[in-house]
Amino acid sequence: MLHLVNDTRSYDAETVAAMTAAYDRVVQLARINGADGVREKLAQIILRHADLGERDPDRLCDIAFRELTRSDRSATG
Repeated sequence: MLHLVNDTRSYDAETVAAMTAAYDRVVQLARINGADGVREKLAQIILRHADLGERDPDRLCDIAFRELTRSDRSATG
C-alpha cells in the first residue's frame, strides 16, 4: 500500500500500523485474491481517509469495506 504514497506524504508508525491492519482485514472480509486493481483501489480508499485524519483501524476497515463493496456493486450494475 505504501508504494502508492507520494513523496509529500508521510505517516508515523502508529498510522501505518492502523492502515495495514485495516487493509488486511478488508482483504479477508471481501475475499480479495490477486485482484491488483481492487487492492490498489482499497489502498487508495484507506490512504484518503488516513489523510483526512482517521486513525482507528476498525473505522478505517469499516469505511473502506463499505466504499469498496458499494463501488463494486455500482460497477456491475
